[in-house]
Amino acid sequence: MRRTTIREVAVRAGVSHQTVSRVINKSPFVAATTRTQVLRAIAELDYHPNAHAVGLSRDRSDLVGLIVESVTSPFFAQIIAGVEQGLHDHGRHLLLGSTRGAPQIEAITELLHSRRIDGLIVVLPTSASIDQTQQLVRSGVPTVLLDVHDDVQANTIGVDNHSGAYSATEYLIRLGHRRIGLITGRSDVLVSQIRMNGYRCALRQHSIAFDAELVVPGDFSNAAGQRAVAQLLELAVPPTAIFACSDEMALGALGALHQRGINVPEDISVIGYDDIPQASTYHPTLTTIRQPLTEMGQLASHTICRIIDEPGQPAVRAVMGTRLIERGSTTWAHRREGVAG
Repeated sequence: MRRTTIREVAVRAGVSHQTVSRVINKSPFVAATTRTQVLRAIAELDYHPNAHAVGLSRDRSDLVGLIVESVTSPFFAQIIAGVEQGLHDHGRHLLLGSTRGAPQIEAITELLHSRRIDGLIVVLPTSASIDQTQQLVRSGVPTVLLDVHDDVQANTIGVDNHSGAYSATEYLIRLGHRRIGLITGRSDVLVSQIRMNGYRCALRQHSIAFDAELVVPGDFSNAAGQRAVAQLLELAVPPTAIFACSDEMALGALGALHQRGINVPEDISVIGYDDIPQASTYHPTLTTIRQPLTEMGQLASHTICRIIDEPGQPAVRAVMGTRLIERGSTTWAHRREGVAG
């Protein structure tokens, strides 16, 4: 079936094809009566402009890039869903880029050069990629960093990670736990250090000495949680509770404890961070710190669209709150100091 052309619309409306183009691209420099004539002609002829051509004529693609570490992770999946919904609300489309184990800088560069995008959202930026994205900001590329410390000189949206980690640790302390293991996030991600600081602050506030042997490095993965449990249970005095800085690691810890015949929460309590969907379906259900992941994604998309449409706006510094979700993986501490592996 032959497509209607823009020149046919122009003839029907009695205007030039340049005027039709201006109406399609929502130019303000078209009289109201002329705009009505053109829109009527478009409807009568069932004309559908080529989306690519429209983007070029406006020097826009209506594409926003999103860099995540994994498209299969439940953590990133919730953020992706929020970004996609927010962009849809603004009539824009998502171009998804995954690091797939490669350095984040490479993924950003590939996305910027593979397709023309109007803006970029980066989730959990690493220390190295933050420098690159700040260069993008200075060069005029609309950019939003998601889940990052708000001292970064860029548009940022995140949660109060210090408060979230403090709440998780204090919750365990109020249950009577004094030896609390910590499974940290990746060292190159800024939120990992912030959550560690929240953990240490809660210990200090309750006059509990920080013990470095209770801190095990992780990388937010299920496997890291399993490895950390093996290390923590080898201690002369193992912890009575574990705070994992992601639900993926917490679920890995639960699996490793189960394999060793250690009951949760009777023998050891476990708390996570994120509240991914699996947290409420695993057995036992996981006590965790809920991050508003979908809402963060939506806010990021609304923010990037505003920056694209209204250049020169002041930098955005949005910090969202967290919430403690109490479930079945935590309970009161026993009198003994820990369990042996």
